[in-house]
Amino acid sequence: MMSIQDKFKQLKKDGKKAFIVYIPFGFPHPRYTKDILLALQDTGVDIVELGIPFSDPLADGPIIQKASSRALENGANQEKMFATLQRIRSFLKTPMVIMTYYNPLFMFGVKKFFRRMNELGVSGITVVDLPLEESSHYIKEARQFDLETVFFITPTTHIGRAKKICRASRGFIYYISVTGITGPKSFSYAPLLSHIKILKNITRLPLCVGFGIHTRTQAEQINKFSDGIIVGSSIVKFIAQHYHDKDFLRKLKKYVNSFVDK
Repeated sequence: MMSIQDKFKQLKKDGKKAFIVYIPFGFPHPRYTKDILLALQDTGVDIVELGIPFSDPLADGPIIQKASSRALENGANQEKMFATLQRIRSFLKTPMVIMTYYNPLFMFGVKKFFRRMNELGVSGITVVDLPLEESSHYIKEARQFDLETVFFITPTTHIGRAKKICRASRGFIYYISVTGITGPKSFSYAPLLSHIKILKNITRLPLCVGFGIHTRTQAEQINKFSDGIIVGSSIVKFIAQHYHDKDFLRKLKKYVNSFVDK
């Protein structure tokens, strides 16, 4: 797989913005993830965030919570995720970020987890509930295995802390568009634009906006001032509604393509 850094270099050269898609591993069942990942690659998605389902999420709204619970009920876990990635490693070229909470990472073993990610060609990792102040060991281990560490910045992050987060980050910054949880939102673009402008003055890392984006219009507006968008709940909801359809993968590709021109 291409590294996140190289992907953004390519996008910049081509004058394009990143389209990042989040899906939870194992939803609606672990056997679907392989085909969904390959379908996303076929659409030209730039980066895939593959989430590890967790029983006690802090940031996920009802759509992703329900999907994660369904995945867990169907036996989704880290070992099955690694096995799935191993089966498609030779076909999957799209950079991948593993998104997780710290508990599954800690219980599996940080070094062991990162070694497996490195062996499978995974590009980066982001941990939703790991504060920067508690992340020194995590960062050290990630660097050892050439993993790019994606951290979050929110609308309430003060500038001093944002600078520290930028220094610890690799690949890109995940800018959370609103205070609150994931799920479809309405936006006031002016505050978003203002915050992104401030952050662009303190980091050269790409700034990608996530949480709440569920329409093409939102994607187009946010891409005017960001380096990319992240879409999750809307696509997870589509999967939930259509995975039984005979032409599910064709429909999924069409829906994903509806957000941006590729």
